[in-house]
Amino acid sequence: MRVPEIVTVSDARSGLSRILTELSEAGPEAEPVLIGAHRKAQGVLLSIEAYENLTGRASRREAAESATGSLAAEGLRPTPASDQDAEAYVRGTLSAEEMAARALARHRPESHQEAG
Repeated sequence: MRVPEIVTVSDARSGLSRILTELSEAGPEAEPVLIGAHRKAQGVLLSIEAYENLTGRASRREAAESATGSLAAEGLRPTPASDQDAEAYVRGTLSAEEMAARALARHRPESHQEAG
């Protein structure tokens, strides 16, 4: 494994557009760009794919897209509330269990919903 070069803050500032383009083009294969001073890393730039892989968002997004695809295959479309729940799940602010419970509550017949 090679040791990544540390880019100075001034070099990062002047070359930010180029750095972002390179990260975007390389996607998940992009090497992180370390930014700092005096040969000490103080921050890092990652491609969005690398960030999503790091945070687990990629697998959650894939699961949400699969569920949406299953609905489309059945000729159905998610509601705006379902779309909002899916995005919260992808961000990691809503668990799969909470998302399922909300969907069931939204679509349960009136006679089976609990009072309150």
